[in-house]
Amino acid sequence: MTPRAPLRHARGGALLPAVLFLLFVASAAASVHLAHRTGQRASARSMADLAQARDALIGYAFSYPELQHDGQGVGYLPCPDRTNNGSVTLGACNARDHGAFGRFPYRTLGLPILRDRHGQCLWYAVAGSVKHNPKPLTLNWDSPGQFRIVSPNGRAISGEEHDVIAVILAPGATLPGQTRPPAATGAQRCPGSASASDDLPVFLDRPYSSDISGNLDIVHGAPETDANDIVAWITVDELFGVLRRRSDFSDMIDGILDAAASALQSHLTPPGDPGDPGSAFLATQAETLIGNRAHGRLPDSTTLGIATAQAAAHDNWRDQLRFVACTDGSACLTVALTDSATALPVSTTETCRALVLFGGERLRGDAPQRRSTATERADAAQYLEGMNHVSYTTGTGDYDGYRHYAIADPHQPASEDLIRCIP
Repeated sequence: MTPRAPLRHARGGALLPAVLFLLFVASAAASVHLAHRTGQRASARSMADLAQARDALIGYAFSYPELQHDGQGVGYLPCPDRTNNGSVTLGACNARDHGAFGRFPYRTLGLPILRDRHGQCLWYAVAGSVKHNPKPLTLNWDSPGQFRIVSPNGRAISGEEHDVIAVILAPGATLPGQTRPPAATGAQRCPGSASASDDLPVFLDRPYSSDISGNLDIVHGAPETDANDIVAWITVDELFGVLRRRSDFSDMIDGILDAAASALQSHLTPPGDPGDPGSAFLATQAETLIGNRAHGRLPDSTTLGIATAQAAAHDNWRDQLRFVACTDGSACLTVALTDSATALPVSTTETCRALVLFGGERLRGDAPQRRSTATERADAAQYLEGMNHVSYTTGTGDYDGYRHYAIADPHQPASEDLIRCIP
């Protein structure tokens, strides 16, 4: 994995010099979606500033725990600038899970004012699934997007689904019917008033709202037309394609598994002890009972009893976790474990009273796994593969997997199932 550059805490809301490293990583990891996607060309300045803004957002998400957010996870994106001072406005930006639209918060990201070729400052929309205030209840590589990028005639550019989590827009030239006030005196740094909500319709082509409660199409146009907003965007797959390069990412995933296994073990009677093998817990948490095996998704950190230090990470990633347990307390499960996808392919066989299973990244390609809807997330086939899926759904058979998260191919999802055995 790519080593993480040393980071220092930001001051005054600005990002760090180390973001230069992150910009390189972001640019290398994912292509920049700009005007050429529709066969048009924006000016060099607009494209460069959109690319810089996009990379700075990924850098912010990459280094979020180090930016005076000790103990918090990676992946959060900032709220927009709502008062035209270049910084994220204090407090929440709309309700939990609602997206937010405003100006691009360049000062929070440690950047100069970014403008398009017409001197207009950039605008920015962020999905409720990744914004930092209020934080979503779950944030991981399956977090849903909220935006779809479309051409002026409605043709999807970013994909058929609303999988985009952040959008940066260059407003372009003033269109007929738009009256853009100049920058006010004092704290206002960009053209317009101190209210992003009031200014949205006079700077952008469509009547977007500053509070986004559902999915939203954002139009990507072309210069010198009546739809001249030029757009750059980020999908959740692109974001986590960079985040998983952190040197501590594997340790974080392993820690989630270790904490979940330890907490589940605390609900099961120790081997050799008489009494309830854990049937009270299994009766409330199991989704299926097949023979001597209980199967289900692990509950939240409070219900499971996860320690405070690991609680937020568990809740962010628990949709990846499932358990299998022997209802009579015996070691009725057999699992073949290999160290990691990058280690020598040598496995050892263990017998277990329970297993904790972690699904790994979604499969892509001809037979992709989908985890967007509640129905899809309840389907074990969207997380487990091969014999693990068969054993989990039939209640018979053995398991195999890896002890530790590792990226075997940086260009492919690390979809291998991870497993913890409770002997």
